[in-house]
Amino acid sequence: MAAAGSKKPPWAPFACGAVAAIAELSLMQPLDVVKTRMHLQGLGVQTGDNFGGTWAAVQGIRQAEGTLGLWRGFVPGLCVVIPRRGFKFLFYDAFVGLLWKGEKGKAPFAHSMLAGGMAGGAEACVITPLECIKIAMQSEKACGGSAPTGTLAFAAAMVRTGGIASLYTGLAATVTKHTAHSMFYFAAFHETKKLAPKGQEAGPVVKIGWDLGAGFVAGCAAATANNPFDVVKTRQQVGAASAVSNHAVAKEFSVAKRSLVGWMMELVRTEGPQALYKGYFAKVARLGPGSALIFCMFEQLMALF
Repeated sequence: MAAAGSKKPPWAPFACGAVAAIAELSLMQPLDVVKTRMHLQGLGVQTGDNFGGTWAAVQGIRQAEGTLGLWRGFVPGLCVVIPRRGFKFLFYDAFVGLLWKGEKGKAPFAHSMLAGGMAGGAEACVITPLECIKIAMQSEKACGGSAPTGTLAFAAAMVRTGGIASLYTGLAATVTKHTAHSMFYFAAFHETKKLAPKGQEAGPVVKIGWDLGAGFVAGCAAATANNPFDVVKTRQQVGAASAVSNHAVAKEFSVAKRSLVGWMMELVRTEGPQALYKGYFAKVARLGPGSALIFCMFEQLMALF
């Protein structure tokens, strides 16, 4: 977070987080699609792609669906990341201010963890409906050269068959994922930044370098913490789109009605603990560099206020 100084407008963290998120997703969307597809493959999954790794998934999707296949769900993705990152930074700023009265960037580790967890949980309650639509769109595969289903068509089909509640499918998994993510996201960033040089040694270039490095560490830590819950979230939410014609993946997963714990136990029982880390390298490849960009942009933008 930005250093202490003149009081900044209360909406500044939201605005800066949103702008940084747009830039990050514009670069990293293909890896988000790959991560989603890899979450939906495995033992007993008839519609799974069974990609051998992240690069194989990128090549497979591009060959089967064209380059645009790697950008499926970009519009709802934007609709997700703008409030997600905006509220994440806004809520963290508010919660850490309640827990720690000193400079926010120097809050103790436990305070950063708690404020981050509270921010992540609150943010998840806001963005779950858009997450459902995004996951449904990313998991839809090209069928006979047909055009992908639009964002509004997905939302309408989900509400028509399952009501508004269908847009909150996987809410518990989403809250748990974002809580775990944000706990480590902010704490790892600020703990790393505490190692940065102070005073005259900390010129603009050095500061940007530390923002990038600390952001990368934060992204990797968050990815490691949230991946098991993200796998379950994806599997729960894709089933909510079963009413969309030709969405075979959604129809297959709509049959399985399991809770967060139920899905985790089933995955470990059938495929071993490593199943909870499906798509991990794609996630780290996105969140490491992506978080470096987000935190660096956020810090630079906040300094303008």
